[in-house]
Amino acid sequence: MKSLWGGLGRGARWGLGLGVAVILAATLAIGWWAWHTDYEVLFSKLSAQDAAAMTRELDQMKVPYRLGDDGTTILVDRATVHQTRLKLMGKDLPLHGAVGFELFNNSDFGMTEFAQKVNYQRALQGELTRTILSLAEVESARVHLAFPDEGLFKREQNRAKASITLTLHEGRALRREQVRGIQRLVAAAVPGIETRDVTIVSDQGVALTQEGEDTAGGAAPASMRMEVKREIEQYLSHKANTLLDKAFGPGQALASVDVTIDMNQVRVTTEDVLTPAAPAGEGPAGVVLRERETTRDSSGGRGGANAGTDTGAPGSVHREVDYQLGRRVEQVVSSPGAVTRLQALAILRAPLNPAQVEQVRQLLSSAVGASRERGDVVVVQPLEGLAANVVAAPAVASQMPAAAAATAASVVTNDSESNSASARPWTVVQSLAGVLALAAVLMAGLFVRLKGRATAPAQPMSAAQREASMAQLRTWMAQADIDGPTARSGR
Repeated sequence: MKSLWGGLGRGARWGLGLGVAVILAATLAIGWWAWHTDYEVLFSKLSAQDAAAMTRELDQMKVPYRLGDDGTTILVDRATVHQTRLKLMGKDLPLHGAVGFELFNNSDFGMTEFAQKVNYQRALQGELTRTILSLAEVESARVHLAFPDEGLFKREQNRAKASITLTLHEGRALRREQVRGIQRLVAAAVPGIETRDVTIVSDQGVALTQEGEDTAGGAAPASMRMEVKREIEQYLSHKANTLLDKAFGPGQALASVDVTIDMNQVRVTTEDVLTPAAPAGEGPAGVVLRERETTRDSSGGRGGANAGTDTGAPGSVHREVDYQLGRRVEQVVSSPGAVTRLQALAILRAPLNPAQVEQVRQLLSSAVGASRERGDVVVVQPLEGLAANVVAAPAVASQMPAAAAATAASVVTNDSESNSASARPWTVVQSLAGVLALAAVLMAGLFVRLKGRATAPAQPMSAAQREASMAQLRTWMAQADIDGPTARSGR
């Protein structure tokens, strides 16, 4: 090898070294590719309990894995990620710290009754936890069921109760209907639990259910009334703003709706007497139950309805008829949440004449469902008309009472402050424009002045000026003749 290396030239040596380096690099790359494992996420955002259960199962399955994100993410080989995920989901793992009815898959026949009750309660809690976790807003949940002790000689039997703790995803919130849905879900799944006995709290300890809230009927609590009022106002405001945006363009109008709702549940019972149809010319009559006729003659004798004969003697006839009339009872229950009054306000940027304002008001009234008989109020106000009204307010303040004048003055002051605050950017722009205009005028004046100087005609020189210029020129020439020989001799 030494003699071979010595017999090679410089170029051959460089070529041999480069070839050996390429072969080594290729060998290392093939080895890294053969032994390297590309990891992919198997599960992420796991709790410590779930991650421990899954890694324990992966160790038993002899599947290599890695942990990431401080132990909340499990990564496995990309080639087997789907297969491993299906295998893990097929196992009866106690995810989220809860087990379901798979707890009874391998039940022990020698288990005591108390242990069976405890396992049943655990399984029921786990199934409810899994069902609640199916909601998109819920990140984690814990369900606790409390069953009372059953006794044969107990006079008072306590009711079963449930408590649920929910942890929601960041930026998510549960609506009132969802909270009540969870309550009904638990009450329907667990025997002996009523809806009002289910308490739901957030991870911050805030109660999501209101105490004393009864979903079966009755008067609604204050929180529920505000929730219903807010939902109705948001719905109607969205309809009004959508209509105005389509008509005038986005951001050119603003609408707000305020409603007054009646949350009282009214129950009206109507009772009518039904009579059968009577023949023409006769009054209505009921169904005949019993009819009795008594005949009394002048001699004092008394006979039945069919007993006695006609003797020609004067007498009297008494007839009694019992009727049965029909009866109808109608019960009407009005659900709470009816709108008793509506007030809508729309502010427009576009200048409109009175006819156009009235047309927009009618369209807005139809959109939000305003009723004149109910006393609803719909106001449409352009910004120009609003500014005119504000300016005119001080003029009529002298004709108002003292309290009204003070109120109008405060309104004008607030409006002027808001207008000045909103007009501040325009004031800055106008100031800059004035400064730029002044600078432009000064530059134009300077330019005209310089141009006038440059284009002004030259004035003719007088005789004295010409003589002085010639004398200066002669002096410069004489000085040049004197300096010339001295400079040449020095050189």
